[in-house]
Order: sequence, then structure tokens, then C-alpha cells
Amino acid sequence: MMLQMTLPLIGRRSEIERLRNSVRKRESLLVLGPAGSGKTALVRVVVDEDVVYLRYPATLHDLLIDLARALLQLGHRSFLGLARPAGDLDHWLSRQTSVHLKGLLCTSLEAEPRAIILDGIDRASFPTYRFLQRLYFAKGMALVATARDAICLGTLGRLFWDPRATLQLEPLNHADSMRLFDIAADEFGLRNLDVQEFRDKVLESARGNPGQIVEMCRMASNPMYVSGRHIKFAPLRIDVLTRFLA
Repeated sequence: MMLQMTLPLIGRRSEIERLRNSVRKRESLLVLGPAGSGKTALVRVVVDEDVVYLRYPATLHDLLIDLARALLQLGHRSFLGLARPAGDLDHWLSRQTSVHLKGLLCTSLEAEPRAIILDGIDRASFPTYRFLQRLYFAKGMALVATARDAICLGTLGRLFWDPRATLQLEPLNHADSMRLFDIAADEFGLRNLDVQEFRDKVLESARGNPGQIVEMCRMASNPMYVSGRHIKFAPLRIDVLTRFLA
């Protein structure tokens, strides 16, 4: 599993503001960017009691279960009133059918809208599109979706087709890349190593991808990639690329 960004967001001020405005105005937004560009870290900035965050699951039924669980945990009054779950939450959810959950979720969210983040969409099916289509057009609702590219949207490309409602995460500029590297090098205790040579190679190979910068620094703290004060960049880089291209 690829490392999730835990360091500060660097160089994404305008993107954060764009995302916050979309959530505040309840306008749906598509966030695109390659692995490591910081999509998850970005959308996590706006998660609060009024925003539902979901890591996109493999099936529609899993999506319905995850959304129902999130609404119950957030104390969504309309859903609680309609669902009336009794006893153990997981046991109650395991007994629900997709048809029943779709009706409960759509009715309750139309009555009490929320912004929903769908993080990491990977080729959504047609049944998933039909369910989310109803929420997408419900008054007061907003869907924020993240994906590596438009192809990964699958059928959800029918919803997120407008380039004006798309936020493309561009690579960090050189100054921001250097700043992120310095923060990561301190975080992972690399200052006792030959950091200057390593930094040049990291910045050149990462090409502004923040996730790759952080991951290369994290892996450089592993003794298997260190010889004396020298960081063995070639094997480290190969292992990082393997993770990001998986």
C-alpha cells in the first residue's frame, strides 16, 4: 500500500481554496491527478461534521454500506429516523439489501443534504452511476470525486464531464518541491546522510510529484538503502516507482 501523505500540504493554497469554495457553495467538483499528487491529502482538508469522506469501494453495495455507516456515525438525523438501526451496527448493516439502502440513503440525503467525497474512483459501474446521479442532482448536495484521470471515472464520466468543474493537480514548482524535501528529510532523520546529492536526484526524478518526494525520503531512512552516509538511489527509486505504478 502506498504511503498516505501526512506532512503539510505544500504549494496547494489555490487548490485548497477552490475545494473549500465548492464545498461551501455545494458545487460538485472533480479532482484529477496522478498517484502521489496529493488528492487524498487535499480533500481531507475539508472533512468535518458536514462532509462525508468515503474511500471509493469496489462495488455499489460496499459503497451503500460505507455511506450508511458514515451517516449513522455522523448522527445524520434523517437517515437515523428512516433506518432506525437496532442493536449492533455492523450486524444491522449486514442484513440490509442494496435496494433497501438505496431508498433510505436517497430519501434521507434529499431531505438533509451533505457534501460527499468519493476518493480514488476506479472505473465506476453503471449501477453506481445511476445511484450517484440522483444524489448529484439533488438540491443542496455536492459530490467531490478524485481519480487519477478521466478514464478511471468509468461511467461517472457522465456526471463529471464539465472541465469548468474539474481541478487538475499540477506538479509542484521547484521551490515548493525543495521545501517539501527539506521538511521530509527532517521528518525521517536524513540529515546525517549525504542529503545534497540525494536531494538533487529526488527532485529530478519526482518532477514535482509530492507523494514521490515524501516516499523517497521515507524509504531512505531504511538501512537497506544506505551505505555509510551514501543513499543508494537506484534501488530505492525502482522500489518507489513499483509502488506508485501499482
